[in-house]
Amino acid sequence: MPDNKIIEVTVVVDFTSKTQLPIEKIVIMHEKSTVFDALSAAVPVVTSRKFGMDHFVEEIAGVRNDFASDRGWHFEVNGYRSNVPAERYLVKDGDLIKWLYLSAP
Repeated sequence: MPDNKIIEVTVVVDFTSKTQLPIEKIVIMHEKSTVFDALSAAVPVVTSRKFGMDHFVEEIAGVRNDFASDRGWHFEVNGYRSNVPAERYLVKDGDLIKWLYLSAP
């Protein structure tokens, strides 16, 4: 049996801003895709090679990390924060991926 099962995940981008409404998209993708693949399929993303990653997320839908004021993009899958980078976190069918623009914890 070919290993190309199709799955569906939901990507939410929450700007935690009063002026920018959250974006929510259902993304259809191949099994063994990553959180980063899902984000890239849903919205424009800018990445850089940083912290040992090929795709460190710098900007989502025009909103950039702001390290000077300690704000940046973080993601959760099904309500849990991950310590695995988005480019290595494999998604499963039905996952809810939420990107939040937050101050550092």
